[in-house]
Amino acid sequence: MIKPELLAPAGNFETLHAAFLHGADAVFLGMGTLNLRAYSENFSVDDLPEIMRIANHHVGKVYLVLNTMPNDDQIAEVELFLQQLKESPVKPHAFIVSDPGVIRLCHQIIPEMELHLSTQTGTFNAESLKFWAEQGISRIVLPREFTLDQIAQSVSREICEIEVFVHGAMCVSVSGRCLMGAYINGRHPNHGECSQPCRFSYDIVARDGAGNLMADKGFSVEEENGMAYIFNSKDLNTIEILPQLIKAGVHSLKIEGRNKSVHYVSSVIKAYRAAIDGFFEQGESFVLPKIYIDELEQLDHRPYTTGFAGGDLAMQAVSFAKEKSKIRVVGVVKEVMANSVAVVDVKNPFTADETLSILPANAKIAPYDLEFTEINDLSGNPMVSAITNRVVCVKNAHETKLKVGDMIRRVIG
Repeated sequence: MIKPELLAPAGNFETLHAAFLHGADAVFLGMGTLNLRAYSENFSVDDLPEIMRIANHHVGKVYLVLNTMPNDDQIAEVELFLQQLKESPVKPHAFIVSDPGVIRLCHQIIPEMELHLSTQTGTFNAESLKFWAEQGISRIVLPREFTLDQIAQSVSREICEIEVFVHGAMCVSVSGRCLMGAYINGRHPNHGECSQPCRFSYDIVARDGAGNLMADKGFSVEEENGMAYIFNSKDLNTIEILPQLIKAGVHSLKIEGRNKSVHYVSSVIKAYRAAIDGFFEQGESFVLPKIYIDELEQLDHRPYTTGFAGGDLAMQAVSFAKEKSKIRVVGVVKEVMANSVAVVDVKNPFTADETLSILPANAKIAPYDLEFTEINDLSGNPMVSAITNRVVCVKNAHETKLKVGDMIRRVIG
């Protein structure tokens, strides 16, 4: 039984750092608009040396996402981008691709680059696995629609490495093959511009006998509990069935979320790192500590589902779009001085008499609660409360030594 890679999303440098600190083995990221998060912050080719320096420092890997499905007008942009990467002094460990034309250009321009096939392509059977392996694909990201048995069968054929999604947003369409955004507001999902119209609430609109729209005759789509989000999928959370996925032999466990906050990514990575390591250390007797279950529940998310892998076929969250996070980041530790005094960049106000939650920038330490006994400004003057967008010095009663990168949080409710 192999220990699978934990693969994290990285939308910017802050998240890239945090993903590795909290336990990711590898990250996937986009550059420019040639990926399915065109409106994400993303990176540039010029960022690549610093990206790889960070990854090498953490002994981690970087996968570059090139999974748009470009038309003829856009293919020249792909070719230019690959030429720029070819000339870069450093390169990522692999490209994540989906379009056969892009794959062909990758082979022509950077033939030594390892290629991973995006879930967007839709690899649903053994013959497809064989076909893509023959095209030089070394890893395939299986569709989210696969059951646990189908995942295990794909792995057992030993055709190529297998990667699966384990946490994050789901799509109402088969493996992201949706055109609603293109029809509704001209934002094409397969070009990375999805506006997620599946998350909208909808109305029934009346038409007359000739089929003409009766603008003043609209009705909300709702049932007793106001369930109007008819396309809205639940969010994937497989942490409770992670042992089964590991025993199936998958090579990589992927977390969705390149548009998510650094806190969200850090929290999810920490929980899954604990689950993977705990299972390999304790075997079948392992039980994930409740603190990690609570951590995932407190993040912003739609109702969770284990998806097809867990046998859940009722995956629509029709009553509302998303639950708001029960956690608010109030500060990030920037420096630690003598006597356990920490310098904190304040994001939201907090006081010394509060019990706050710490998300440690260490993959092996679970979240814990802490109270500060003192809050001072940089000159040592006492402060009643920490003020947003200020830097303060804090000290705690137990002299627990915080570390650079630790997030200080308030749990709401």
